[in-house]
Amino acid sequence: MGWVTIKDGAEEDTLWAYENTATASDTYSDTVGSTSTYSGGIRTFTYADGHTSQNYVKCRKVVETTDEVGRGELSKTFYDALNA
Repeated sequence: MGWVTIKDGAEEDTLWAYENTATASDTYSDTVGSTSTYSGGIRTFTYADGHTSQNYVKCRKVVETTDEVGRGELSKTFYDALNA
């Protein structure tokens, strides 16, 4: 298990980290499907029209180093667009 700080589009650290070995079992059961793939703790979802969105599967705040409570998913697509 490795926690990695999420960066924004300008490569600046955010206050969030994601677990880079998270898989489908670490997220909501209704997100698992044939249009989702998981790699490096990131879920990629492909929509019917072919465009994709990515989410960090298991997240926590950077300051919560002893807190293993997941905060759910965060949009990688959103964070990549910040300050890009």
